[in-house]
Amino acid sequence: MAWASWVDDLRNLWSEIAHDQVWRAQSEGADAPVKVLPVGDPAVPFGQRAAEPRGLSEAARRRRALADQVVNALANQPTIDPWRAGTDVIVQQVLPARLGDDPAMRQPFVEAAAVVERGGPGVLRVVPGDGGVALRVHGPSWSLVFRVSPFVDAIVVFVDATSRYGWRVEDDTESRELIEEAVTQVVAEAARYGWGGDKHPATVAPVA
Repeated sequence: MAWASWVDDLRNLWSEIAHDQVWRAQSEGADAPVKVLPVGDPAVPFGQRAAEPRGLSEAARRRRALADQVVNALANQPTIDPWRAGTDVIVQQVLPARLGDDPAMRQPFVEAAAVVERGGPGVLRVVPGDGGVALRVHGPSWSLVFRVSPFVDAIVVFVDATSRYGWRVEDDTESRELIEEAVTQVVAEAARYGWGGDKHPATVAPVA
């Protein structure tokens, strides 16, 4: 029992050291092996939801609502294969696709990082749960959802033209570089709003 307690204490100590190192690197703008992400929408008070922008079309409202349903489902779906054993919204309203099927599906991957960088209420939402951590980004006519932890294994695109469905990106060799770069950049921009990031409201210079 004492040995188990000692192991737990040691693990907690190393965790605190690693977390401090990540925070310091991230606050100084340096590359960090782990990104500390915010929780929820960093542009609104914790626990609140951003108001929908004015003038949205019915398709845009439907697309945005579906994206939020899917990000919640992915974050809270512990299975590594949510497409087969997921919630109804995932199984019934998320269909397979490749980016080459429709040029509009490439747009989120080109624009998402810049949209997160500009920020604003409702743009970014980070959802932790039993299935890991999932991110949702709303663009002008698209939404992008992906699960980033424990690893990137689910990427879903939503566009106004097909607002009743989401499109899960299959293993797309031709677009893999675009997808990987977009996901990496979105996570990096989201981390700027996290603890220690330069856009976090409580960020302070580390004590030497």
